[in-house]
Amino acid sequence: MSSSILADGGMTWGSTLIVPQAMEWGISVNHSATSMNYGMLLQGIGGLIAIPLIEAYGRLPVWIWPQFITTFMVLGATLSNDYDTFTAFRSLQGLFGTVPQVVGLPIIHDMYRPEDWPQMINIWGTTFLIGPFIGPALAGYIGAGSNWKVSFGILTAFYGISTILIFIFGYETYFVKGRQCQRNSRLQSILGIKNHNLPVGRTLGYWTKLLVIYIFKLPLLLTGIATMVNFCWPIGITVTVSTFVAEPPYLFNTVQSASLRWAPIIGGLIGYAFGYWFNRWIERSRRINWRPEYRLHGVWIAIGTMACGLLTYGFTLNYGKHWIGLAFGWGMVVAGMIASTVSITAYNLEKYPDQSTVVSAIINAWRTASGFSVGYFQPAWIARNGISAVFGTQVAVVVAVLILTITPVIVIEGRKAKAQVAGA
Repeated sequence: MSSSILADGGMTWGSTLIVPQAMEWGISVNHSATSMNYGMLLQGIGGLIAIPLIEAYGRLPVWIWPQFITTFMVLGATLSNDYDTFTAFRSLQGLFGTVPQVVGLPIIHDMYRPEDWPQMINIWGTTFLIGPFIGPALAGYIGAGSNWKVSFGILTAFYGISTILIFIFGYETYFVKGRQCQRNSRLQSILGIKNHNLPVGRTLGYWTKLLVIYIFKLPLLLTGIATMVNFCWPIGITVTVSTFVAEPPYLFNTVQSASLRWAPIIGGLIGYAFGYWFNRWIERSRRINWRPEYRLHGVWIAIGTMACGLLTYGFTLNYGKHWIGLAFGWGMVVAGMIASTVSITAYNLEKYPDQSTVVSAIINAWRTASGFSVGYFQPAWIARNGISAVFGTQVAVVVAVLILTITPVIVIEGRKAKAQVAGA
C-alpha cells in the first residue's frame, strides 16, 4: 500500500509548494503549478506500457524496478534548480511511478476470491485515491518549516523506504493454471526469470494486441469515459486550489493550504465506507439473479454527491465565502469520486476477470488523461467566463456524461444476460 499511496501522492506532492517555487524560479504561480501536468499524463501512458511487461515477466519485477528508478527521478527533482529540469524529472517520476496503480488490481485478482474483490479494491483504491491529498498536506507542513527542497528530499526517502519494503516483503503472485510456476528462487522472482515459463516474445505481442482490443470493448470504453470525466474536475481542484486560496480573500499560507487537504481525505474515507457498504448490500439483495452490471448502480448516489460538492465549492469560491465551504465542497467531490470509481472498477474486474491487468491499466489511463490537462485550461476558462459558470458547467458535464455512459452499459449488457439465460 505504501507504493500505491506514493503513486499519486508523490505526483501531487509539490502542489502546496508552487508559490515558493514560483518565487525562486521567477515565474508565475499558474506556470509553476503546471510542473505536475506532464507527469500525470505519463502516468496513464506508463501504465499501458507496463501491461505486456507484467504478463511476460510477472508482477513483482515490473513493480519493484520502476519503483527503484522512480526514487532517483524524485532525487533528481529535489536537486533541480530551475523549472524545466524540475518538470523533466517530475514527468519521468509519473512515467515510472505509476506501476502500483496498475499492478494492484491483478494482485487482488491473484490472491482473493471473487466475492472479496470489491472489499479489497476498496482498500487498495482508497490508498492511492487519497494519496493526492495526503502528499500535498505533508509536503506543505514540511516545506513551511524548511523549504521545498527539504520537502522533496523527504519524499525521496519515502520512495527509498517503499522500495526496500517491496524488496523484503514483495512476492510474485502471478501464476498460469496448468503450468509449472512459483518454483523459482527469490532472486529469480525479483529479476523476472522463469516466473511462469511462458515465451516472452509471444507473450509481449499477445498482450499488446489484447490491450488494443480491450480499449475499444463497449463496456470498458464507456465506463472508461465515465472515469475520465469522474476524475477530471477533482484532479483539477487538487492542482489549482493552492493558487485560489493564496489570493484574496483567503490569503492562505503554506500550512493553511496544506491543512485544507484533510477535507478530501475525510471525503475519501466516507466514499470508501459507502462503496464497501453498497457492494455488500447489492450482492445480498440481488444474489438470486446476479449480474455484474448491478454494481454500476453505485454511481448514482455518487454522482449526486459530486454534483453538490462541485456547486458548493464553486459558489463558495465565486462569492468569496468562508473557506469551510471549500472544505465541504471538496470533501463531497472526492467522496463521490471514490464511491463511483469503486463501483466501476469492481464491475470491470468482474466482467473481465481474466484480464485484470488490462482492465487496471485502461482505467488508470482514462483517469489520468483528463486530469493532466485541467491545469492548463481551467485558469483561462475561469478568467473568461467566471468561477460560477465554470463550476456549473462542470456539474452539467459530470451528470450528463455519467448518465449517457453508465446507463447504456447497464441496459445493453443486461439485455445480453437475459438473452443468454433465455437461450439456455
